Amino acid sequence: MKIPLWLILLLFVGYSIWASKCWHDHMMRDCCEDTAAAAVAETTGVPLFNWNGEKPVPDAKFPDWKKSLLAKGGQGDTLVVTGFYRAGEANGEQLALARAAAIRDMLAPEIPASRVRLAARMVDDGLTEGGSPMESAAFTWSKMVLKKEESAVIEADKDVILLFPFNSTERDRDAKVDAYLKELCAKHKSTAATFNVVGHTDNVGTDEENMKLGLARARTVVRTLTENGIAASRIQTSSKGESEPVADNSTDEGRQKNRRVVITVNQ
Repeated sequence: MKIPLWLILLLFVGYSIWASKCWHDHMMRDCCEDTAAAAVAETTGVPLFNWNGEKPVPDAKFPDWKKSLLAKGGQGDTLVVTGFYRAGEANGEQLALARAAAIRDMLAPEIPASRVRLAARMVDDGLTEGGSPMESAAFTWSKMVLKKEESAVIEADKDVILLFPFNSTERDRDAKVDAYLKELCAKHKSTAATFNVVGHTDNVGTDEENMKLGLARARTVVRTLTENGIAASRIQTSSKGESEPVADNSTDEGRQKNRRVVITVNQ
């Protein structure tokens, strides 16, 4: 039986198309596998987040990255975790804070939550929905402490200024400061003087966080005043957060001066 030439040509063309498709699929599969392998090889353990995601993508290298991060901090240092969000992601600042909180929880118990400060920031890095998991946080160790030659209490006109450590609601313990406050209370205990106690912060963190932190600092001082005989009814307590800096927040020294409680005695 003689096979027509046109049938032979048709079979040849069909086989060529099939073989070409098989080769293309094979090359694409190898390419994708190589790309995926490269992506895995490039991970460093730093927490990555999917678009709109609040929880980090699991990464086997995270324990090593965590160990490296914690090794950079000294005893008593505070870690500032700044979560990122991008234009178009839902809930913006809340999402960034949720990401920072998730990382804080992953760092425990090696570093307690009391030594981690959360912040949020929008970034414009060109990343959009549908891409690979993204780095969505920055990490900064704060080593801000009072210098030995500086006092934790400053007198200015009728105001008394108490300086606070970074991210702390407790003023620096100093016998001279304790003695000063006791003397201040003893001086005004039997008078009609009233007190305005206002808490302030530096600009690290969100406005809402800093308003709460400033108020907590003010209440710490109020507790000392009441324990030393000043009636609570004679004290007004408030917070200005980061809104009234007295120094440059771009330097450690400036931020240190802004972390304060101001006691104003009204005769």
